[in-house]
Amino acid sequence: MRTTAFALAALLVTTPLAAGSIAVAQHAALCTSSPLATQIGLNVMRRGGTASDAAVAVAFALAVADGSLAGGGFLVFYEAATRSVWALDFHAPGYVAGLTAIHGRFGKLPWKELLAPAIKLAAEKKDFSTALQRIADKGSHVVYDGDLSPRVVQQVTAAGGKISLRELREYAVAWRAPIKVTFHDYDIFTPPPPSAGGLMIAEELNILAGFDLKSADAARRIHLIAEAARRAALDRDRFAADSPTVRTTYRDVVSAERADHWRSSINPLRATPTTTLGEAPHVVVPVSSQDAHFSIVDAAGNIAAVTLTLDGIGGAGKQLFTSSAPAIVLRRGEPYLALGTSGGSAAPNFVLQTFLSIAILGRSLADAVDAPRFDQQSTPEDIAYENRNTPADIVAKLREMGHGLRETVALGDMNALMLEPNRITAVADPRRGGAAGGF
Repeated sequence: MRTTAFALAALLVTTPLAAGSIAVAQHAALCTSSPLATQIGLNVMRRGGTASDAAVAVAFALAVADGSLAGGGFLVFYEAATRSVWALDFHAPGYVAGLTAIHGRFGKLPWKELLAPAIKLAAEKKDFSTALQRIADKGSHVVYDGDLSPRVVQQVTAAGGKISLRELREYAVAWRAPIKVTFHDYDIFTPPPPSAGGLMIAEELNILAGFDLKSADAARRIHLIAEAARRAALDRDRFAADSPTVRTTYRDVVSAERADHWRSSINPLRATPTTTLGEAPHVVVPVSSQDAHFSIVDAAGNIAAVTLTLDGIGGAGKQLFTSSAPAIVLRRGEPYLALGTSGGSAAPNFVLQTFLSIAILGRSLADAVDAPRFDQQSTPEDIAYENRNTPADIVAKLREMGHGLRETVALGDMNALMLEPNRITAVADPRRGGAAGGF
């Protein structure tokens, strides 16, 4: 089985589409963490499928290498016909239920047709291929109240989670209003709780709106963003640790009053140790998961930004247990960006930095995705930064400001779209092996 898994992993990155590629298209485009999944999604849209059809086919293809149906995810979706933005919470183990809901609301092509590529891909994994065929033939109920239910419970348990057959049977996805935050000419839509991703992005942008990031030099800009992230992480951890009886809403966290409070505590020249901020950091054990993001736009202008958890770790019952941060951005009311990344608790910071690179610095999408990334949490105190492309003088200036720094090779796996008149740009992160495509 292990040999087969490695063979499938190799297959998922072997295709004519170039890994880490950039695609410029006129009608439809997507970028995913797998060149083969990107090709599958393109084929669906070339046959007249919608962004949601392509999302279903891509997501099932990505599940093959892991061989699990116990994952889940978060969707942010722009519906072109109504010019509305939706968010779907299908956290673990909502993988199949979520894809069913996406297809049921926005899909066009037959369900079976969308699973066919994944079934073919899983041919060497007979057990998983059979499970996918059952889902194609019978629908999602076989996962939640059928013969595949024990398998899903076992997969959740093996991944370190916990769920009973009864809880699985009662599982339901939830369509929710996304978090919307306005920053200059942009409206950013992200998932609400139980994902902390949107909360983090919204609070950081609210704090940073009071600073002139464009005029600041690179080190000062990173310092300000890191300090905003430190404070947003403190609020995220406190919100996640609150018991259900504590009436703190995420709207309190992303309020203008909260942003004003935190902004006034930032020293523009020096790092602020978390322990001096007057709020003891809560110890929130990070959930380790295998996550992936993809972004899709179809010929009708529908957009899907989807972040998946592939391994079934969820933390059911907690108020917040993921930092998934798929985002759709409108500029002056028109769709402009779709983006997201892997990265666990750091993912919202990577999405924020990519957005700011475009909105504040005027970088191209490709340059914004390739730009050096960093991550600041409430604990540890240090900034994690990429040694692949972070200039040494910036590192030195940040140290002079009192920041501790930890170097790493690469952070995140961004897959992003930019929509302009008669032009769509899709960028797969050059740090990883994904691919972009379009027509």
